[in-house]
Amino acid sequence: MKGKGATRLKTKAPLNLSVAGWIKPISIGITVSSIMFAVIILVLQVANNEVEKLELVGSFEYVKKQDVLNQLEGVYPQGYVALDVQEIYERLIEMPMISSVDVEKIWPDTLKINVHEEQPIAIWNKSSLLSQAGDILPVSFENLALPSLEGSGDSSRLVMQHYQLFNKWCKRHGLNLVGLTKSTSGWLIQEQTGLKIWLDGANAMSGLRQLESVIDQFQFTRISSIDLRYEQGFAVAWKEKSAKVQG
Repeated sequence: MKGKGATRLKTKAPLNLSVAGWIKPISIGITVSSIMFAVIILVLQVANNEVEKLELVGSFEYVKKQDVLNQLEGVYPQGYVALDVQEIYERLIEMPMISSVDVEKIWPDTLKINVHEEQPIAIWNKSSLLSQAGDILPVSFENLALPSLEGSGDSSRLVMQHYQLFNKWCKRHGLNLVGLTKSTSGWLIQEQTGLKIWLDGANAMSGLRQLESVIDQFQFTRISSIDLRYEQGFAVAWKEKSAKVQG
């Protein structure tokens, strides 16, 4: 008779601890990433509210509000995140009578645009206007009491630069510059009382400095014109008589 021996129980091999050690962090990482992704999606949905309120700030003397709105077509309105402020700026700065523009998104649904218009400084060649930089502006000059500047078609910037220099000099001596012409003969300054001052095309400021050294000797109301294009001295034409003055 066979006796019963002891029965051995089979057991599963223990889980490799090294595997368990890195599975748990991966699981936690996936969970955290999923939560973060969901939060980002939620934030974007909330942040991307439709920007449909527009604040237009400016004098709008030469620029029409409707022209600004037309320029925004296709980029406004948009969601807050999608609204491209740089593209709006680039579109508006291309408009002829806008010198600069500030564009700002205001949470949660507003676009603010501050428009700075070009300011006409002078009438150019009796047909258009000039900005302070000497750019020709495409607006009407009728009924504008501005100085009259003249020169060749491509010299508007040069003439404006000299106008600003000559105008400062005139104001310093109580003269009101109302006209400036650049020609092959030189510079011609026209003052409000009718006084004309001729300057050499290449040495204009030298001529004014020469005149300044003796300016206290003159009463401009008695003078018709002063010609400073001479190498030595200058010529003065009086309203009663003419004389050449040696500087």
